[in-house]
Amino acid sequence: MIDLHGDISIPFLKKSRFTGSYRGMRYELDGQQYKHRKEEPEKTETVLRAVVWPEPLAYDRTPEEKKHSRDFPFETEGIWQAVAWLNEEHEAGHF
Repeated sequence: MIDLHGDISIPFLKKSRFTGSYRGMRYELDGQQYKHRKEEPEKTETVLRAVVWPEPLAYDRTPEEKKHSRDFPFETEGIWQAVAWLNEEHEAGHF
């Protein structure tokens, strides 16, 4: 089971991405900025994107169709939601 308590924080994710692997599954947590083009004035929002893919390849070498992702709120609770999703993806074999 993936447990990142004490290993990751919002201040860390503001500066860089967090990567890891667990029993055949690689994963990444990263802050992503999105622009809401339909809103006036244009609004930017940061979300926490979690991505999983199968080992052994690195993110950049893995074909896009083998990656699965989901966005979460860019806050501490969002980190724990993302970790729960990573564990669900691993248990279901979605990597």
